[in-house]
Amino acid sequence: MTSEQWILTWRFNATGRGLIHVKALNLQFKIVMKRNSRVIKMLTLFISLWAAFSSCIFEGERECPDMQAVTVKSDWSMAPGSDPEGMAYLFFPDDGTEVWRFDFPGRDAGRVSLRTGRYQFLSFNDDTYSVLFRGDRRYDTYEAYTADKEVPVSTGEKCVATPDMMWGCASDGLILGYDGLRYNPTPSAEAEDKWILSSDFILTAKQRRITSRYRYRIEEVENLDGVKSMSGALTGMAGSVLLASGARGDYPSTLAVKAAAADSTTIAGEFFTFGIPQVPAADNILNLYVVLKDGRHFCYRFDVTEQVRGASDPLDVMLTVSGLKLEQSEGSEGTGFDVNVDGWEIVIVNIKG
Repeated sequence: MTSEQWILTWRFNATGRGLIHVKALNLQFKIVMKRNSRVIKMLTLFISLWAAFSSCIFEGERECPDMQAVTVKSDWSMAPGSDPEGMAYLFFPDDGTEVWRFDFPGRDAGRVSLRTGRYQFLSFNDDTYSVLFRGDRRYDTYEAYTADKEVPVSTGEKCVATPDMMWGCASDGLILGYDGLRYNPTPSAEAEDKWILSSDFILTAKQRRITSRYRYRIEEVENLDGVKSMSGALTGMAGSVLLASGARGDYPSTLAVKAAAADSTTIAGEFFTFGIPQVPAADNILNLYVVLKDGRHFCYRFDVTEQVRGASDPLDVMLTVSGLKLEQSEGSEGTGFDVNVDGWEIVIVNIKG
């Protein structure tokens, strides 16, 4: 590392305390110290040794024979309009050692340093709030899921929260050598003649949408003005997804979703989901939980299985039902919405449209 790449300065104030400021490339830190020539000499020696060691970290491709710099570029052509606050890029060494993780703000990535060798690669946005992860020590078991959530009336399935919007990509083959980078641009195994060779050590991560957006509308609703509160749930959905393969969890789960009046005769909601299970084993029932102003509780159920499974775009699904006559609210207002209140009346609705 040259003298121009390191800056070491210090200054003292009236109390005899000083400030050491060190800058190395993009790394900066400050150390507060007392006016003491011996301390300064020792610290200078330490920084010199640290500089020699860190030259492998920051300039690995020139100083360390087993390290190479890689420039990661995110390609958003398959997910236009995406706006993550940040992205995580994970490299899983073929020898099973610790995962290399790098986080960059915004849509763009940057330069990383890795040991030469073979890897598997994942990326996903790191700005999620409701998404949890498990199996994160291995590429093929890295799974996104959400926490349990309560709904007013049992659906016979595990109920979970909806995920946030997610984007990401995966590659099951990446070989980093001294002469360049070779990688498989797809998540699945491909013939090696389809691999990309980059002598400039550039890895292009083609980001895709991971979660789907679902919207629903319940139209031609009567007596909507008598509703005090409402919520919803959709059964038969996947509660998780494997980030490498995109395989969704087989066990059907119920998603707790929001519901609100869009106008005087329409109820609507919107949410993200991991989609339907890999092998659907349960119907998709849209549940609408309604508490009237007089305190009575009703659960209306609509079978939307055909709409879910027959959607032209599984990443953007619109569910529409029409013709719902709510009970009229009578008397004084009740206590409002309480998921623990017994006495829910379940109504099966034959949907139109």
